[in-house]
Amino acid sequence: MIATRQMDMRANIKKYFDIAFNGEPVIVSRKENRNVVIISESEYNELAKAKKNTEY
Repeated sequence: MIATRQMDMRANIKKYFDIAFNGEPVIVSRKENRNVVIISESEYNELAKAKKNTEY
């Protein structure tokens, strides 16, 4: 897992998107601890599917 600041994310968005696409989550730190995590679409779909399966 990689962590970066919001300002660095803006300056290097392609780099961080490529990292996330290749399977490495990227945490973007923001003010007031309102952080976000960037993951690939395929990883998101797996998580959504797992969540849906646990709801049954």
